[in-house]
Amino acid sequence: MTEPRLSRGAGCGLPSLPLPPALLPLAALLVCLAVVPRSSTAATVDARGRLRCRPRAKRVLWVSPRSPRIGDPLRLLAAAERDYPHAALALLGPAGWQRLATSKGGGPPHWWAAELPAATAAPLQLALLSAADEPLICATLRISARPARLSSSSARGLEAAVHPRWPLRAEWSWATEALYAAWVEHLFAAPADAGENWRPSWSPLHQVLRDSQRNWLHNHLGLGEDGPDPQRAVVAEPDCADLPYFLRAYFAWKLGLPFGLRHCDRGGAARPARCGPLQAPVAGAAPLVGASAAQDFSRWLRQEVSLVHSGAGRTAGDDDATDFYPLPLTRAALRPGAVYVDPYGHLLVVARWQPQGSPGSGVLYAIDGHPDLSVGRKRFWRGAFLFVPGAEGGAGGFKAFRPLRLVDGALVALTNEALRREQAFVPPSLEQYQLGTEAFYARMDRLINPRPLVPQEALLERLRALHELMLERVEAVAAGERYLQQQGWPVVAMPAGPRIFETRGPWEDFSTPARDLRLLIAIDETIGFPAYVARHAKRFAWPAGESAAAVRAALERLLAQQLAAAELSYQRSDGLRQPLTMATVIARREALELAYNPNDCVELRWGASGDELAACQRHAPAEQRERMDRYRAWFARRQRPPLR
Repeated sequence: MTEPRLSRGAGCGLPSLPLPPALLPLAALLVCLAVVPRSSTAATVDARGRLRCRPRAKRVLWVSPRSPRIGDPLRLLAAAERDYPHAALALLGPAGWQRLATSKGGGPPHWWAAELPAATAAPLQLALLSAADEPLICATLRISARPARLSSSSARGLEAAVHPRWPLRAEWSWATEALYAAWVEHLFAAPADAGENWRPSWSPLHQVLRDSQRNWLHNHLGLGEDGPDPQRAVVAEPDCADLPYFLRAYFAWKLGLPFGLRHCDRGGAARPARCGPLQAPVAGAAPLVGASAAQDFSRWLRQEVSLVHSGAGRTAGDDDATDFYPLPLTRAALRPGAVYVDPYGHLLVVARWQPQGSPGSGVLYAIDGHPDLSVGRKRFWRGAFLFVPGAEGGAGGFKAFRPLRLVDGALVALTNEALRREQAFVPPSLEQYQLGTEAFYARMDRLINPRPLVPQEALLERLRALHELMLERVEAVAAGERYLQQQGWPVVAMPAGPRIFETRGPWEDFSTPARDLRLLIAIDETIGFPAYVARHAKRFAWPAGESAAAVRAALERLLAQQLAAAELSYQRSDGLRQPLTMATVIARREALELAYNPNDCVELRWGASGDELAACQRHAPAEQRERMDRYRAWFARRQRPPLR
């Protein structure tokens, strides 16, 4: 095993950690080994062919794995706040710069990625080159024949000084936040539209983490932590609210960054959610750096991080004692890795911005977890991303993880005021709560599509998003059927009152009240879209000379055609496939107000009647049906009740 070292010209330096003087040299070594420079550099090449780097803000060059061996491939990633068209990662050799096959994404942060087939013993001079072959950022990587090994006593001393669970090698900064955004985007990259019923999905999360083509941190620690051996590989199985935490914790563990979380209540009708003190990972436990690191990390995810629930996101925007803080509604602020908090109990992670084409709609993608442990992708639109600025129980909207620092040996989260003073991070903002619901969605529409869309394009994008929600529901209902069959068809206990939307156990995993409420809202938004366009002509690229009535009529014809053509199906109780169209599902929306109970047969859960219902052999207990009738008003009003 060998250790890579970045030259000091590449920005290796001391982290801002309060360490005793005797530990400072060791801390500097760890920062260099992390291959995450604190400052970025531009460069020139001297007469002897050596890189001379100059510091430049908001650029970073990063290499993985952390301790490569000679002959092993290296993954390279550069990130910058501004774009450099036609830039590429390159290796400097005797014949000059050799440009590498480079993929590009982001914006902002913009990123460039490449792979070097084999590391060599000779110093590797790496750079991001501009179109004119100017080194925009550079590093010299030396892989020594003898790895720098820490004595166990020194290692334990540093770990105890800076973190109770894993050693810190870097700090949260512009560079590490940019790397996090680029990593999330690349991890969940997928074509915009690869088929009528195709949607990207991974189950569970570690399926995508073990994909070396997607995960730049694949086996970054050199422990086989993402490899095929199930005894050594990380197991990550988040469901809903804990998905953002799993991603952030995995990234922090790999790069040696601070991580912590708070346990929160769920709030209620009178106040938003409130959180307890910040907790570092399992104080006093052995550090996650040995051969069993992946198993220990997986156990900690399962036992501690999985306890997070959606209340952690539904905190007041001006509350500092939280894991998240609210973001301004700008393209620069809403980066991959940002979290969207549904005020009614769901958390999503921003994954990618697809720019607006000509023609073609822009898209903001996010990923979310589900009770069946799958991770899927959603498009941002009113039907899937609910926003109610004055929602009882707390504030939702776009938020970011608070950066963590170590102060006098304790883990501290930056307050809103501290974040406003730090230029390295996106500052907090309460503007989304001051806009109101209509203005919030109008602002987001302009961010996603800076040029007004042709009304037909906008309608087709909404129909694609609605179809995806219906296909997701097919999978969710089928998961409940499989569970009940495997368990011998038990009766799933139904919580009382608003707790049907937020609880634990089989009801939380296999009922669909929150999902169905979102679907009903999405249906209303879609079928009402032609009238919406007629009322808001200035928001669209209006056809010349067309009246509002004519445009609305044309959209209603297109809507009817598309709804009748788009198909889905579910497996009936008798094992046969039951085809449906989107038009059929929409026609059953009243029945869907009572279709969330997993104790009912699958036909009832799709609002069936007549011959389609003949195979049904299972009904929810009468007491549960009576309560569902009383709760129906919540679904009819499309308004979730607050927890009392």
